[in-house]
Amino acid sequence: MNINLNQLKAFYSAAKAGTFSKAAEELFVTEPAVFVQVRSLERYLGFKLLHKFGKDLKLTENGKILYAYSQQIFHLVEMAEMAMKDAGTLEKGELRVGTTNALAQYLLPIILPAFNTSHPGIQLYVEVESSTQLVRGILDHNYEIAIVARVPYPETIQKIPLITEEIVLITSPESNLASKDVCSLQELSGYPMICREKRSATRQKVWNEFDKLRVTPSVVIEAGNTELIKNLVENGRGASLLAKVFVKKEVDRGRLVVVPVNEGPFFLEIDVIHVKGRSLSPAAETFLRFLNQTADADNLDHFVNAMHEERLNFPPSQA
Repeated sequence: MNINLNQLKAFYSAAKAGTFSKAAEELFVTEPAVFVQVRSLERYLGFKLLHKFGKDLKLTENGKILYAYSQQIFHLVEMAEMAMKDAGTLEKGELRVGTTNALAQYLLPIILPAFNTSHPGIQLYVEVESSTQLVRGILDHNYEIAIVARVPYPETIQKIPLITEEIVLITSPESNLASKDVCSLQELSGYPMICREKRSATRQKVWNEFDKLRVTPSVVIEAGNTELIKNLVENGRGASLLAKVFVKKEVDRGRLVVVPVNEGPFFLEIDVIHVKGRSLSPAAETFLRFLNQTADADNLDHFVNAMHEERLNFPPSQA
């Protein structure tokens, strides 16, 4: 059996895009051309690969199997093209990196300039999603590696621990909580809480602690933007639990107060992730080596201390 790669590419693009028209745009051909290629492949194989519902396409069970192999095939083709483009040196190339909103604001401004100085020929493209979305994006080939706050990973994900940050309870200096020497999670159930979105690793970590005690927090606002959460807390709209590095500046300036939590401390683990066993581009291999060196004890102290420095006054992240 010899599958035609052009037909396979048409099928893969149509399944990924969800419509023949979007696949045609991606492949720079007409919609009928994509349709004909897919139907030719189905006739060759002897079974349906895609069901059509209006304009939308859904994979059949056999289609799902072929799609999984197609992902690997065209990922390898992409890696081969990149390797040939970068042949002769590991100091040139392109790399797509995924990360979260908060890490893009507080961690990457430290890591990326250092990497760019060491490897100026490698162009990085950064995409921002929640940790849960980043895991899916890695599996779907949207980017090769991601820097994420740890969530439950599928077995197919390889994680490389980078740093660990304490999660702290913050409140306004004028709030009732600010005068407490310590606060319990049970007490927080009656206090207005401003929290991260449900897919956030910070949210999942904190909610696991509440669930252990069968405590339901009183959530008044849910937001995916760390700066917005800090501003709301500072203005007395509620309390929040965030990684210490994200609130260091405001706490040092007296705009926010950290209240110890009786059940704490809680920690947020930051990882670098990629797919186990998947071939990585030379640029990705170089970036991983750089991050591995950064994660060594001496270098890591330098980066974490830099993150905590008052002089790092980054602009607010976009919602």
